[in-house]
Amino acid sequence: MNRQANGFRGHGYALIFGLILWCGHPLARAGDAAQLISVSITNGTPMLPRTIFTQTWTMKNTGTTTWSPTYSGFTMNLIGADSLGAVPLTAKPFSSHTLSAINNSGVAIAPGASATFSMSFIVPETSGSVTDRFCLNNADSVFFGPTNTIQIVVLPVGSTNQYDRARAVSYANNYSGFVNSDGYFWTNSASYGTFTPLSAAPASGLGDDCAHFVSSCIGSQPAQWGGGLKIPSRVPPTYGEPGAAHLVNTCLIAPGCATEVFSLNDMSPGDVVGWNWEGDTNIANLDHVTFYLGNGLLASHSASSLDVSANTWYQGSASKAVRHLIHIFDAPTLTSFTSGKNLVLTWGTNWTGYTLYSATNFSAGATWTKIVKSPVRVGVSNRMTNSMTTGAIFYRLAMP
Repeated sequence: MNRQANGFRGHGYALIFGLILWCGHPLARAGDAAQLISVSITNGTPMLPRTIFTQTWTMKNTGTTTWSPTYSGFTMNLIGADSLGAVPLTAKPFSSHTLSAINNSGVAIAPGASATFSMSFIVPETSGSVTDRFCLNNADSVFFGPTNTIQIVVLPVGSTNQYDRARAVSYANNYSGFVNSDGYFWTNSASYGTFTPLSAAPASGLGDDCAHFVSSCIGSQPAQWGGGLKIPSRVPPTYGEPGAAHLVNTCLIAPGCATEVFSLNDMSPGDVVGWNWEGDTNIANLDHVTFYLGNGLLASHSASSLDVSANTWYQGSASKAVRHLIHIFDAPTLTSFTSGKNLVLTWGTNWTGYTLYSATNFSAGATWTKIVKSPVRVGVSNRMTNSMTTGAIFYRLAMP
């Protein structure tokens, strides 16, 4: 578990649940005002699941105050919960749990001038309309100006059979500073407490909830799914795995759900980064585990906070920090071979919760029928034998 402590800067929690926030806040300074000029992605844009895109808002300073730059100044902040796997383009230099974007120019914006603010997003796996809301936030952490809604339509392509990286990132964004959806928090390496979900994370035990948090981000905690992996709960009733090394090695790498890579270029949003503080390079001896958001950024319970750099955050505060990059595979691979007049389909036993489905066509509106019979385990593979018939039959694995 993590034993590193970092300073906290209270830059206004944007993630306030059960409360409707509105911009043009009565506490906003009289000189703060803004107008939305344009966006790069218009509302209602259809997109395929797993698409990563960047939204850019162009905002005009219509007030009398100058907008100071950087994360300590005027930013574009999330309002409410994230549903689109939002990831800033640059890292924060301080500890915070606010999801925000800085103005792209990096310079002060005088009255009458315009600024652009950008954020990347990940399209989730489930079809339908998905919306996030953002608003400008001044250097005193007060919202002002119009609410900027980004809304896309996920195209219906059927079950994608994929680890949902957008949902995993959204879980990290929504819970990084708060108690997980199962209502538990590991306050030290041997015990946990019961709390209200989405209440502020306890001040004690910084980092000791790291593996529990990452388990919830990547897993399928019943109260609030993350990415959808089947992470076993080693210490019920808490969800998932409480140990950093055990989560990485026993739950992810050993069963073939992930592998270690050696460059951030080989990582994807929704992956995992493990840490050792003593200079020990053995991946079996991890002290801490963090969630990889994309764009070189991390989230964790709770010392690494949200949107800090995977390249400098711990390296700057722990001179002997050793990093391990863990890339999660997106889905099991379905293979086939013929045996007489039968088609034999196989997939690894390390992937649990998947069921075989068939369809007579591969169109977007195809009807996929669950194959009721159970596969036979042969070594490390599941095998399903089906009779071959005339006409095309398509098969795929999906979570029920």
